[in-house]
Amino acid sequence: MLVDRFDRLISYLRISVTDRCNFRCVYCMPAEGIDVSPRQEILSFEEIARVASVGAELGLRKIRLTGGEPTVRRDLPTLVAMLSSIKGIEEIAMTTNAALMTDLAAPLKRAGMSRLNISLDTLNREKAARIARRDEWERVQSGIEASYREGFGLKFNAVIMRGWNDGELGDLLEYAHSFGAPMRFIEWMPMGLTGQTDRNQTVPWREMLESLQGRFDLVQESGVSADPAKMWRCQKTGARVGFISSMSDHFCSTCNRMRLTAQGGLRPCLHQDAEVDVRSLLRSGASDAELIDAFREAAGLKWAGHRMNDIIPLYSSKDMVAIGG
Repeated sequence: MLVDRFDRLISYLRISVTDRCNFRCVYCMPAEGIDVSPRQEILSFEEIARVASVGAELGLRKIRLTGGEPTVRRDLPTLVAMLSSIKGIEEIAMTTNAALMTDLAAPLKRAGMSRLNISLDTLNREKAARIARRDEWERVQSGIEASYREGFGLKFNAVIMRGWNDGELGDLLEYAHSFGAPMRFIEWMPMGLTGQTDRNQTVPWREMLESLQGRFDLVQESGVSADPAKMWRCQKTGARVGFISSMSDHFCSTCNRMRLTAQGGLRPCLHQDAEVDVRSLLRSGASDAELIDAFREAAGLKWAGHRMNDIIPLYSSKDMVAIGG
C-alpha cells in the first residue's frame, strides 16, 4: 500500500502525457503559452507504463490521463492499451477538451479507456473562443457526440469564473444531463502566472448551489466518496451536479491521488511545488525497488492541505498545463 504521513491511502495516479495543448484557456496558461519541454525530456510510453506498473504493485488502481491536452500526444491509444494490460489497474480515464475526439473516441475505447471528463466552460461559441483563445466549437461538439456514441462514461467539467460564465450554470447542467452525464462546477484556482490575476474570479460553491436552487429542486446525494465533487441531484429530472470547492471548502483530507508529470516528476499535490524525479531513475537503470522508494518519498512530501488561502498564499509556480490538473 501507498500511504502518506497523514494516513491517506493513495490509489489514484494522474498521468500527464504532454505539456502541449491546442487551447490557451485563461485559467490554465498565459495567452502566449508556455515554454514546452523538448521531446527527449518527455517520458516515453514505455517509461510511463513502467511507473504505472510499479504503482499498481503499491495499490494504485485508477489512472487518469491528462496534459496539457492528452489527445495531442501521438499514438495515444497505444499507451492506453499498454496501461490497460497492467495487473491491478481497474480503470483508465482521461480529461480532455474533446476537440480531437471525433477520430480518437473509437480507438481509445477499443484500447481500454472507459471514462472521460470533458472540459466545457460555456455553451456560447463566442465566449468559448474567448476563454480558450481558440475557436474550436464545431470540433468540440463533434468530439462530444463521438464520445457519447462510443459509450464512454461521461462527466462534464466547467471552471466557473465570475463575470465570465457564472450565469450559465443551469444551462450547462441541462446540457450535461442530455447526455446522461453529471455536470461538475470547479472553483477557479490560482496557478502559476494565471494565479497573479484577480482572485475575485472565484465563485464559491455555495453561491453556485443557491443560484441553481430556484430552477432545480436539488438534494444532496448521500454516501462517502473519494471524488472531490460534492454531488447533488434534481428530484424532478434526475440531473446531477457536482461542486469542486477547491478554494472555499477544500477536500484535502480525503485526497487519494498523486501525479506524474510529462517530464517524469512524481508530484504529491497539484498545488505544491514538490516533485521526485523518476525520469532520472528510469534512465539510469533503476530497479523496481528504487521506483517504489520514489513513490514512498513523494507520498511523504504530501501536505495535509493546500495553502492557497493562507495570508501569504502558497501555490504552484507552474501553470496548470505544465502539471496536468
